[in-house]
Amino acid sequence: MFKFDKKQEVFEVGNVKFGGQPGQYPTILVGSMFYNRHNIVTDEDTGEFDRPAAEKLWDNMLEMAETTGNPCVNQIVGETPEAIKKYIDWFVEYDEKTPFLIDSSAGDVRAAAADYVTEIGVADRAIYNSINASIHEEEIEAVKRSDIEASIVLAFNAVDPTLKGKIEVLEKGASGQTQGMLDIAKDCGITKPLVDVAATPLGAGAGSSIRAVIAVKGHFGLPVGGGYHNMASAWDWMKTYKKQFETKEQRKAIYMPTDIGTNLIPQILGSNFQLFGPIENTNTVFPATAMTDIILAENAKELGLEIEDENHPINKLV
Repeated sequence: MFKFDKKQEVFEVGNVKFGGQPGQYPTILVGSMFYNRHNIVTDEDTGEFDRPAAEKLWDNMLEMAETTGNPCVNQIVGETPEAIKKYIDWFVEYDEKTPFLIDSSAGDVRAAAADYVTEIGVADRAIYNSINASIHEEEIEAVKRSDIEASIVLAFNAVDPTLKGKIEVLEKGASGQTQGMLDIAKDCGITKPLVDVAATPLGAGAGSSIRAVIAVKGHFGLPVGGGYHNMASAWDWMKTYKKQFETKEQRKAIYMPTDIGTNLIPQILGSNFQLFGPIENTNTVFPATAMTDIILAENAKELGLEIEDENHPINKLV
């Protein structure tokens, strides 16, 4: 394996450390809850959901994090301001320390969540998702007036999905933005930028997304991650191929290795955090991630690096 010549930043959010050289820290796993059509949600507009089911899912993720040593983060997705506030209330009451992403397909919902986490005093655990090329001024102002210090900074360039385009959107801007995303983040008071390499489907720039892991860490020294599972979920061939199998269990058995594999490839190259999708995939993602972290840690030691987390999988599972 390798280590970067560039100093690698490490940012702590809540009780979780993001960044560092490959192998030094365990990879952070971010599971999504309350996402579109999540079966625990009974009303996505008002944020009504099955609380015992939500607690069971989150308890399982905490248990896997404890077992493997891979820290976890909750990606809280909401469709309306009312809904996301209700989800945040549940989470910060149920879990007093774990970080969480505030996420939505709508900018006004993300902005409302930024205001809300500040209002209730949990902004130090919140990670804004995300500062990206389509962010509007109202949303920027909401992040500025919030107490949020950490944000996903998305390297998505709609005009140029290549590695060059990703670096350009981070440094110079795109899609009408005259500033780079990292400068916008800084202007918003974000002191802990977490770069998402913007994983794109196979055949549409997936290779550039993986290369960006090395390039961003090597160029900026910042923590890097992404929703790599989108490469597999958007794979048209796989969608067609798995239909020939009769049962849901068979189709899942065919699909999940590709889903997990999309996370392991960038992890080997130094990715620090993985937005692995539905929290229901916790039990399949954590062991594979821990295994890869052990390999990375063994190589880090050979390269003269210290393992900086006593709960690292190499210290728990070997």
